[in-house]
Order: sequence, then structure tokens, then C-alpha cells
Amino acid sequence: MKQEILARTIIETMINKSLRDIERDPDRSIRNLIDLGINFAKGRFQREFLQVLQEMMQNEQSAYYTLVKNLVSGTDHRRLKTMGMNIGFQACTVGATMIREYEDRFLFNIPWIYQVDFGSSGLPCKDLDKLIRQGKELGTFVYLLNSAGPATDAHIAVMKKHGDCAFVLLVTAEEILGDLMDSLKNIHNCLILVENDEDLVMEAADELRKHAFLYGTYALCPDAGGERYFTPAYLDQTAASGAAFLLLMPDKRFSFREDPFRRDETGRIRRQQEYPFIPMDFASDVQRIDRVISNDSCAVAFDAEGYVYTETGKWQDSSCNIRSSDLKDILNKVTKKSKNPNGKDSV
Repeated sequence: MKQEILARTIIETMINKSLRDIERDPDRSIRNLIDLGINFAKGRFQREFLQVLQEMMQNEQSAYYTLVKNLVSGTDHRRLKTMGMNIGFQACTVGATMIREYEDRFLFNIPWIYQVDFGSSGLPCKDLDKLIRQGKELGTFVYLLNSAGPATDAHIAVMKKHGDCAFVLLVTAEEILGDLMDSLKNIHNCLILVENDEDLVMEAADELRKHAFLYGTYALCPDAGGERYFTPAYLDQTAASGAAFLLLMPDKRFSFREDPFRRDETGRIRRQQEYPFIPMDFASDVQRIDRVISNDSCAVAFDAEGYVYTETGKWQDSSCNIRSSDLKDILNKVTKKSKNPNGKDSV
């Protein structure tokens, strides 16, 4: 633990210097920061991700230079640093190592991210706190929070309590234009994604930018008709909002079914580097990252009642409810590996 604290402190110091350097000499400093990350990267996912970035940054016309410049100049540096450390170090270094170790020991899969109903009509705060606490014990430090009613002070307190986690909060523009930003003003470990409602998203983005939040947009995509999310008009609108990310979510609740078209198109847009934001397809990218971390995909969500969902759907058994069972016992039932590392059937 002391080594992790020391390593985190050293990396945070370097990041502080890098952020200052980027403001003075953006292009060169961005490349230097990526090179530094590769030198420190220990995990397989980190190295692969940073090597892809390194190749991309050889394109001097890449819109990702603009993305980084916008982030550094327009986002509170405490938010950038906290989210960067909580994902890059805590989740992808410390957490990934724990996940691989525990999967080998317990013979069940552990997701690197959980999707959870959040807010006054979501999972009760004490159960949310339990999920995060037990999730961290197994190596998971990233949580996607679906807005299910207003976030109360108690919900915000849970996010603040788990300061080593990264929270991705899906909200509506109306919530941003209401009281939510006041509640989140002292929360630095949160990425806010606003539903891409054309009528209000620009106004919400202006407010987020004004208060230096780290933000992006998301869209709920049906099984058919996904072409509109990759048209120049839609992508230009996303860029105009100043969003750093565009997350495409299945419109079917807690669905993890991969859509080949969305997977391929988001990959194509990322490779082209024509837009100053990063598009992601939730179903395919979440499982792709999981396969890199632990060689096996694993997607898990919890609804407002505490029941667990996996790729096969909802598990109705009370033993699969985080409100009445421990997370380790739930995963042992719903993500049990069919074979152990030696290739023999697990018992």
C-alpha cells in the first residue's frame, strides 16, 4: 500500500508539471506526456492504449491535439488530474492487477466497471456504498451511474467518500440546468455525460464549460437506425458542444449486446481523428477493455432494487441482489468461469 501511495504521489507531481507545460507548448508537451506514460505503464491495457495514442500523435493534424488543448485550458485541473489518476493508475494499474489475481484465485470474472441506477429512485445509498466498497476490494474502481431521479446530498457524499474511484454520471440537460452542478461543485472524481437532446444540450454544455467541469455527451441508440450517430451533422453538433467524449448506449436498459455496426463505426471515427472528442460504444468498448485486462469479457449492472444484470439478462434470485448478498457471492454465481486456468472444468 505504501508503494502505491508513493507511486501515485510521484505520478501526480509529474502530471501537475505536464499540465503546466501543455499550456506553454501544447503539441510537444502532449507527446512528452504520452512517452512518459509508456515508460511508467505496467499493465497490458495501459501500454496498448498509450502506444495507440503515440501512433495517433504522429499525425500533426490530429484533432486530438485540439481535444487535449481544450481539456487543459477549459477544465479544472483538479478534475483532470483526479479522473486521470483514478482511471489510469487506480483502475488500470492497481485495480487491473487485483482483478487478474482474484479471478485466478476465485475462478469467477470481475468487471472493471459496474453500471448502477443512481439517484433518489436508484439503488439506496447504503447499498450503493456497499457495492462500491466491495467492488474496490476486488479491484473495480470505475462506476457508470444512470440518473434515476435527483441526486441527493447522501448520494453525492458516497461519491466523495470513494475519492479513489472514477464515476461516470449520465444525466439530462435539465438536471444540469437545475441544481446538480451546485451539488457536484466540490466533486473532482466525476465525468458528466449529458443526454444529447438537441434543444438543451448546447445550453447545458455552456454551463458545464463555465464551471470548468469535465464533460461529454451520450445518446441512447436503438438496435436499428444507428447511422445518424455517425453523420457529419451529428458529429459536428457534438464537436460544437465542446464535449470531450461521445458515449453511445443501447436504448434497451442494461443491455450488453454488442452491435457490430456501432463498434466498427466508433473505431473508424477514432482512427480518422477528425473530431476533437473521443467516441465510444459502451457495449463493445467496455467488454473489449475487460478482455484486455483479464482475457475474458464481463459486463455487470445493478438496478434500483439491487438485482444484478449480465449479458444473459436479469438474475431474479434473491441471492443475486446486492441488498441482501455480498458482491463476491453474487459474482461467484453469475460470472463463474467454466474452466480454470489449467483448462479443467472449475468446481
